[in-house]
Amino acid sequence: MLSDDEIKQKSLLISENLFRLDSFKLAKRIALYSPILNEVRTNQVFLKSIELEKEVYFPRVNGSSLDFYRVDDLKQLKPGKFGVLEPECALFKVDPQQIDLFVIPGLAFDHSGNRLGYGKGYYDRTLINIPVQNRAGLSYSFQILSFIPANENDQKVGVVVTELGIAFSRRN
Repeated sequence: MLSDDEIKQKSLLISENLFRLDSFKLAKRIALYSPILNEVRTNQVFLKSIELEKEVYFPRVNGSSLDFYRVDDLKQLKPGKFGVLEPECALFKVDPQQIDLFVIPGLAFDHSGNRLGYGKGYYDRTLINIPVQNRAGLSYSFQILSFIPANENDQKVGVVVTELGIAFSRRN
């Protein structure tokens, strides 16, 4: 129920809070997502990353998994599976384990780092061998819940960033 202006304003604040994290500052390779519906927008994170000469990667659905391709211009993203903007296959593909920071969407997060996605498990399968401190969830503050049911296949995030600041961090 957020208006476009609210989404833009909150997304900008969330991006600014992400920029303050050491995990963002130190990352040379960052994986972003293309937002759908009212998810936190990542265009400011993309622009700042490019400005800082970081490599930016976006996911592309490949069967039951995600492949990550380097994107230097948002025009390289085209509608793909589920209508989500994805990179073209001709771009440079990277092994996910070479990515320093995964910026991850979610419908909700809890104070333990659990994430509720759309139920397809793409990120859970991708993140299984990625250190939890290399995973940052972006969320509006109202999406932070006290508890989200999780099982052994659900992958947690190391930090959740909202417009109000850090909602959860493994360091706390």
